[in-house]
Amino acid sequence: MRMLRRRAPRSDVDRQLSGWSRRRTISWTFFGLALLVAGQHLLAHAGLRPMPMSMARQDIFFGYPAAFVLAIAGGLTMDPNPRL
Repeated sequence: MRMLRRRAPRSDVDRQLSGWSRRRTISWTFFGLALLVAGQHLLAHAGLRPMPMSMARQDIFFGYPAAFVLAIAGGLTMDPNPRL
């Protein structure tokens, strides 16, 4: 009798065929957060201050360095073999 090959569970098949892997989703989340931080920082320098902090503290805690760190984290977690 011929050996029949078992089918993989549906969730495994869906996970393999998914265009957005977990790693790719995390990477783009980091990039999105970096964009939000940079945008908030730009608005703060334009005069809009949504947070009750001095400009120096906003620069230290929420400024471009924070956006840079988030962008680096997104780049490090990016999928090594991206599919376009």
